[in-house]
Amino acid sequence: MSDTYQIYTPNSIPLQVDKGTNKIHFTDGGYKTGKYTEAYSKALIKAWQIMEEAKKKYKPNYLDPNYYTGQKSHLSEFKAIQKLYYKDPIKGAIAPWTKAEKAYYESLKTKRERYQYLVIRSGLRSAVIDIPFDAIGGVDDNGNVINPAYEEIFYEVSRNRGTLKSIDFGNEWTLSSGLLGKRDDLSTAASGFKARIQQALFLEAQLGGKSAFRSLGTQVLCSNSMLSGLHWNKLRANMIHKLTEKHSMLLDRFGMIPYLDEIIGVDWVMDLNMLYGYSVDENGFNIERYLREMDEGKLLDPRDPKATEQTRREFRKAINKISFWRYDVDLSNERTQKSADLYIDTMLLEAKIMAVTPPQGYPNAPTYYIPEYLEELYREGKFDIKLDPTIPAMYRESFPEELRAKILAYAKKHNIKE
Repeated sequence: MSDTYQIYTPNSIPLQVDKGTNKIHFTDGGYKTGKYTEAYSKALIKAWQIMEEAKKKYKPNYLDPNYYTGQKSHLSEFKAIQKLYYKDPIKGAIAPWTKAEKAYYESLKTKRERYQYLVIRSGLRSAVIDIPFDAIGGVDDNGNVINPAYEEIFYEVSRNRGTLKSIDFGNEWTLSSGLLGKRDDLSTAASGFKARIQQALFLEAQLGGKSAFRSLGTQVLCSNSMLSGLHWNKLRANMIHKLTEKHSMLLDRFGMIPYLDEIIGVDWVMDLNMLYGYSVDENGFNIERYLREMDEGKLLDPRDPKATEQTRREFRKAINKISFWRYDVDLSNERTQKSADLYIDTMLLEAKIMAVTPPQGYPNAPTYYIPEYLEELYREGKFDIKLDPTIPAMYRESFPEELRAKILAYAKKHNIKE
């Protein structure tokens, strides 16, 4: 066998690639292949490069579990984070607003500026088209593009919005429309990217969407709330529904509720793609399977108040049995060109979605980690302290450095201290 190098598919399957020819060593699928091999191989390598480039921009900071004489142990630092996951998120403690950030936000004088800020703060970025920050919220009340320099972006999104190509393609183009200024397009259809969808819904509610606000409560009211990545919570649902009746009173002068997280808090989101760092559940089928097992009494949601160390470990064992798309198997010659193209394009889209996903998670849709799993990571020296969900949104790596500098300069000028 010639020398090879290793790449990974968007859903984490390792592949060996010939160094001389870039030919991928596919697993034998038991059928004739070759018709789509070249196009599929190039796409798999491109997907890997997309994800690798994104990973290079983020440097984890792993806590050393070892104790050294004369030095402070990291154990208490780790335990403070681990204990957060034993209960629902503390209101106002997850990705909190700092005094400096609030002051800067309040200094923004137009609705468009505030729309832009909340979108940027959310960590949501389009996976299908590059949207400059200045293009965000770039339409007036009549739907006209404010800056002609970005007209083509708006037209491209408009042309593709509502596509029936697939759920994920439809979600991404619709989400892009929401980022550009059509608030009600932020809510997207269900898929496996639970944290992304939940953050988009929360953002829509922050921007004043009443139906989105109501949905934040509806999602946790029924037993199948796991389908949205959340868990059944009747008390929280009732609180949000009561506040929905007073929705107009919560709106600021721009018709928004920017500090919504301080009013209703946020939920831990079960998102297998965030847990693994790969697109292992892009369609949500694995989550659906766990829901069925919970309905049958075989599993208990680890976020349930009745959960114990044993039930959490049982759940962890279950989620390790992931069902993957076989991206390591070449495409059959019997596929139609349309089917092959969609398969390849969907695989590439998954890579792009993971590439624009904030490594530290979304501020209003924090990833849920099983405490015992975090313990294992810490003991192995693989616990990234940057995953601390209490790190303020403005200090996360997905937050633009230039904007953070403006906030800090504003705080210094006005003598604002934390």
